[in-house]
Amino acid sequence: MFKDALIIFKKELKNLFKDFRTIFAIFILPMILMPAIFIAIGYTATAQQKEAVETVYNIKFVNLNDEEFKNILSQFIDYKEVDGSITEENIQNSDNLIVVEFPENHSVNSKMNVSILYNSLKNKSSFAANMVRNALNEYESELANEKLVEHGLTREDLDLIAINQVDVAPEESQGTDFLAQMIPYFILIYIMAGSMNIGLDTTAGEKERGSLSSILVNQVSRTSIATGKVLYVMTAGIMNSIMTFIGLIVAFSFMFRLASDSGGMPEMNLAVLTPDRLLGLLIAMITVAGLASSIMVLLGSLARNMKEGGGYIMPFYIFVIIMGVATMQMEASGNLGMYLIPFINSVFVMKDFITAQISAVKFLLMLVSNAAVITLMIFGIARLYNSEKILESTE
Repeated sequence: MFKDALIIFKKELKNLFKDFRTIFAIFILPMILMPAIFIAIGYTATAQQKEAVETVYNIKFVNLNDEEFKNILSQFIDYKEVDGSITEENIQNSDNLIVVEFPENHSVNSKMNVSILYNSLKNKSSFAANMVRNALNEYESELANEKLVEHGLTREDLDLIAINQVDVAPEESQGTDFLAQMIPYFILIYIMAGSMNIGLDTTAGEKERGSLSSILVNQVSRTSIATGKVLYVMTAGIMNSIMTFIGLIVAFSFMFRLASDSGGMPEMNLAVLTPDRLLGLLIAMITVAGLASSIMVLLGSLARNMKEGGGYIMPFYIFVIIMGVATMQMEASGNLGMYLIPFINSVFVMKDFITAQISAVKFLLMLVSNAAVITLMIFGIARLYNSEKILESTE
């Protein structure tokens, strides 16, 4: 039976490689799309930050009688002081105009409430407001230091607690948080997306084209036909997710290198992706692809055409997306029961491999659970193909 399933699998795979558009979507597009998205995000954010830093801002000071604050502010941004009356409408119509308003008749020896008038819809205005806030904090520190000196104290004398954060996580696991959040999510989504289109084409699509009947009359068991189609859709999903994975690593490496050069965030720990962990990720990806493909083939086989199949699959696709988003921020669970839930268990196992927290028990629970569900789905598909309903649904 499995030999016949491989025949169906090879036939479908040959059809896959005959279509350049499908080859492009599976192999080339993820390698281009993922780096392009994150490189564009990185360049855009860097360019906006650079433009905001290099802008000369117009600032109106109200009731400011201490020139020291202006000297401090000049260390944060370039600005020129404007005179005259400034209205809220003036601020709304400008992207680099803000007002810093001190209370009337204020004294450096008393507490004062300072207002910053800016337009939150303008990036430059928001940046300038943040810089003014930072300058005010430093100005406050200077005023506090002057008061303490009068009493023979310094700010250090008031620092009664020294905080020292020590990360005791294994060294190989440090710096893997971002990878553990993003990689399982993108793999899950792209396996689903790749399996959906191909799964519909090889089931409901064949019904529309009228080619399913000719396959069913061959001297091949219908169980083998069902198994072969699942293998075909699963292989396409795995290939798509592998290309996506490579594209993500390239994109994240560039993005983190760009961010670390500007001091935005630490380097990403790619050293955790050792050959054995990459193999574990691949196995987890295979189980996800098996789950997705078997469900797609089952739902697509129940449909009479592509449109109806899309209606069957879309709620399931949306559910998986929601599940992927919900698990992005979740830590690898210590509850072994979570490793029995299809899809979620694969996400947790991928997180465990990336953060070097995997255990044999969790991995085996995931394999057994997903294999059981895949087997059940294939059994349901085989029963459908062995009944006359599969033919009736082509009418």
